[in-house]
Amino acid sequence: MNSAINELMSPEEQAVRWLTRQQDGLSTREQREFTAWLAQADNAAHYASTQQLWQRVGELPQANVSRLRASLPAAPRKIPRRAFWQSAGLAALLCAVLIWPAWQMFAPPVMTTELHTGRGESQQITLPDGTVLSLDAETQLQVVYYPQRREVTLSKGQVWFQVQHLEDKPFVVLSGPSRVTVLGTQFSVRYIPQSMSGEGIDVAVSSGAVRVGPRAWLENLRWRAMARLDMNGHDRHLLVLRATQRVTSDARGNLTRQQPLAPDAVAGWRQSRINFDNTPLNLALAEFSRYGDVPYSPASADVAALRVSGSFNVHRPDSFAQALPKVLPVKITTQAGETQIQKR
Repeated sequence: MNSAINELMSPEEQAVRWLTRQQDGLSTREQREFTAWLAQADNAAHYASTQQLWQRVGELPQANVSRLRASLPAAPRKIPRRAFWQSAGLAALLCAVLIWPAWQMFAPPVMTTELHTGRGESQQITLPDGTVLSLDAETQLQVVYYPQRREVTLSKGQVWFQVQHLEDKPFVVLSGPSRVTVLGTQFSVRYIPQSMSGEGIDVAVSSGAVRVGPRAWLENLRWRAMARLDMNGHDRHLLVLRATQRVTSDARGNLTRQQPLAPDAVAGWRQSRINFDNTPLNLALAEFSRYGDVPYSPASADVAALRVSGSFNVHRPDSFAQALPKVLPVKITTQAGETQIQKR
């Protein structure tokens, strides 16, 4: 294997390439290069681990192997050598990522619970493993714990997670079109279609890290493998977020990286705050309505489309309305018992 290429790859990627090349046989010169590579640093250990993964792939249920093969693009009859190693490396990484969930995904749950809050309600619950969930208003979710994984399905609303780290039991949040895998401990997830956060999810991290990607299991592992191989385009579908970072998705799950957040801006609703950033007025009013009655309505589509920014108390829509004439060309009028926001 070309030494210049070697230097650009991680030891794990080099091990994958040597293993796949051995399937086709090594020339005398390549065998000498391979022997020299094994003698360097921890390469022998990386190669042994890769061999074990390949051997364990043979133990996968046939149905899961068929799923994996179906998810890979059809290969042409003749593949250039470099393209072959790249495809073979991708297949190897896909198999490595597939092994664990293939054995665990069909295990029955050991705990299932459903949680929900109504308009203006909030709730905090501590799960048996010590994980703390804080639910905002109008939130609905299901918690299912399996022997080897913990899974939350957020149907709607927003939740603040403080996850108890368990090395052998990963924590995953499924919401809308996306899958959020916990690599750290404290983060928020919002999924409220047709709201100020758009049609997809909104994830913000306070501490630690999370990985955000497609909800579908096979699609998620495919992008993870491509990210590992540093292939172009994976960041539209898969991102690792760290403290004070935020990402949103569209309805399909495509990701858009946002500006960094101040630590106290993550899940501001826990401090009874709503943060607007160039938000249409009608969506801002809809956000207030999740917490209680809002006696204000835009008088026209033009007024509804006006945009506002700022931080406000979720329980004080009156203060929000009083501030509007100071920042927008509007006035508050009351006619026949109806309060409207009109253009000046």
